[in-house]
Amino acid sequence: MRNRKSILYPFLPVIITFCLYLVFYSEIEISPARAGFWLVLAMGMSVGVVLCRLIQWPKDKK
Repeated sequence: MRNRKSILYPFLPVIITFCLYLVFYSEIEISPARAGFWLVLAMGMSVGVVLCRLIQWPKDKK
């Protein structure tokens, strides 16, 4: 696997999750059994991944 040092790659999970939200917007209901809950959870997890990667990014550049 190649070592990717670009700043764009950590943002891909957020972009994909946001696109899924836009595609399924008309069918989303906010309740634990519906897609809205899981998309909000996935968005939170992807933002967490981005934050972790951005914190580690200056260390990886060295």
